[in-house]
Amino acid sequence: MRYLTTILAILILQSCIPDCKNIYFTENDKMWFTNYNIGDKIIFKSQMGDFDTILITNKILDKPKGNCPLFASGGFDREFARIDYQIKKDTFKLIEDYFVQISANDKLEDASPVIRLFNMEFSTFNNELPTQKYSKINSDWKNVYTFNESNCPHHDLKGKFGIIEFEWDKEIGLVSYSNEDGEKWIFHRKE
Repeated sequence: MRYLTTILAILILQSCIPDCKNIYFTENDKMWFTNYNIGDKIIFKSQMGDFDTILITNKILDKPKGNCPLFASGGFDREFARIDYQIKKDTFKLIEDYFVQISANDKLEDASPVIRLFNMEFSTFNNELPTQKYSKINSDWKNVYTFNESNCPHHDLKGKFGIIEFEWDKEIGLVSYSNEDGEKWIFHRKE
């Protein structure tokens, strides 16, 4: 009888808990990951003639299925995306990590991504992004975000690669990055 009472109490409590809410990406959220697919090679060239290659190795897209933690009040199941990559400098593999990850915002607003490039990571919990601007490098890049040490709280991850800034265009993705020695790699082509 004691077990029956416990089970009834749990069922009554669970019936009072709001349903799990599925949260989906906004159209703006999708621009952080739709321009890359597994197998893509993104090639960058510096003003010194050096080439870097980013290879997209994995892409995860998880749609919400209404799976919220049991007994969680006001639970959310968020849409999620992550892209993993390898970066090679000439023929030397330098790093393998996640490149971009993003979860839908439970306030139903645009979410901000976590972007990791070499030793810099942009992440914010308040969903504030840098101001978009036109690129000084290429006039076709009209919606560029600039990420640098002032807005990247984690800028010395996995050793010192010397990256001090990178730029991301809404249509193309990563378009440039530069190091503390003044070398700047610019998007050259995608294969």
